[in-house]
Formats: sequence, structure tokens, C-alpha cells
Amino acid sequence: MASKLKMAGMLKRKGVDINVWSADRLQGDIVLDGIPQQATTDNLEPEKRHEPVWPVSSNSQILVLAAGGSQVDVDLLWASTGNYPANTIVEVPTQGGKYRVTHFQNYLDYSDIVIYELKGDDHNQHI
Repeated sequence: MASKLKMAGMLKRKGVDINVWSADRLQGDIVLDGIPQQATTDNLEPEKRHEPVWPVSSNSQILVLAAGGSQVDVDLLWASTGNYPANTIVEVPTQGGKYRVTHFQNYLDYSDIVIYELKGDDHNQHI
């Protein structure tokens, strides 16, 4: 069996601090002070990660194709060792807000990364 391409060290060295709220955790209610409430990024603690996120421009559209994306309507790409579902929320302070995972390409069969496409809009900035 061939060994997997290990990229976690490089991701950590080239990363920025981000906050992640898995879509799985944002579904349903949580109980705060005995009161059921809808789970949001305001009332759930994020998972703190240090991984690379970079803006997508017309010059970097090839990276979107590499990430397995079929659309060009992407603001950021995020390379992660974590495995998250679509609609996960990622706060990228260096990029000024919160973004939603719209698509991803899972390379975990032969590497230790997943590349996510992130899209932000006025609604997502306040999730």
C-alpha cells in the first residue's frame, strides 16, 4: 500500500487563524440557561484552526478547478486536514468575515487534506 501525501505540517506553517462551525453542529437546538435556542455561530464555540485560506480571483480560477469546483462564484479556498460538510461556516478574520462552504474536494484517500470553496455574502457575514 502506498503512503499518503502528508501536508498537515505545510498547512500549519502557511496557515492563518480561523474559526470553524461545522454544519452538523449548527443544525437543531441547543439549551442555554435552560432555554432551547437555535444553534448559531453566536451561541456555539467555534473550532479554532490554523490553516491556509486564500482569495480567488480571475487569475486563480485554475485553483477552483483543482478543488473540484464547477462554479466560479467562489470568494476563498481553504485547505484543511478537517473533514466538514457543505454549509459549514468559516470565519476568516484576515478576510473580514464569515463564509459558507459551498463545495469541497476530499483528497483524504491519498493525502491528508480537503480543499473547500467558500462563499461569503451579507447574510453570511452575520451567521
